[in-house]
Amino acid sequence: MRTQKYTSVILVLLLLSLPRCHAQVYAQAIYSAGHSYWSLSSTTLPFAPYKYSMTKITWVENTNGDEIWDPAHQADPGNVVKRSLKVECGSETFTLLLDSIASQSLKGSGDLAQLLTQCVTNRGGRVATNALPVIQSKWMWQSHSIGDNIVIDGDHFTEIQKLLERAYGKPEAGIISTDLNVNGQSLTYTPAQIGVTLNLTFGADLTIVSVIGKQKL
Repeated sequence: MRTQKYTSVILVLLLLSLPRCHAQVYAQAIYSAGHSYWSLSSTTLPFAPYKYSMTKITWVENTNGDEIWDPAHQADPGNVVKRSLKVECGSETFTLLLDSIASQSLKGSGDLAQLLTQCVTNRGGRVATNALPVIQSKWMWQSHSIGDNIVIDGDHFTEIQKLLERAYGKPEAGIISTDLNVNGQSLTYTPAQIGVTLNLTFGADLTIVSVIGKQKL
């Protein structure tokens, strides 16, 4: 008998390191009801919103746009993998659809440093130095009532970390994110440091910059 669709199982995806022929764990997810859930980070803050967490969700749709729930379903060339990012910020929850034209996100490209500075200053943060390096990138950007989320495909954590440290110094060492995905990383700047809360996280092949704070009037 097939496992019932609501039973959760752990899926581990392995990325082979070809030069040394060693298997490396790349990322892991919990599978349930046709969806894979990739926990990216969970951060406890000593100030509002007190808790901030992110989860990547993936699922498969057929050519008719119907979700495929059966993990034993035969692959079809017309099937499409869909992705979303679930953000829990205090009592608020937001979902960013990463691959849909129906998404509330703005897909763009250009200088990521300029976009990041804009998001920080729009929410009352201090202006970073004008001597920041240019980071050419493509992104998905969602702005909501209490924050901005900038999502970039791939691992750009170190590159953006260097940018932030040049602009604002070292992140807050006392704030540690948990529930990181395999090989995941996360760091946080506080309002005392830059005027707003800023979180940088990498996991499950996504790099996310979150600027948390109400927009400046």
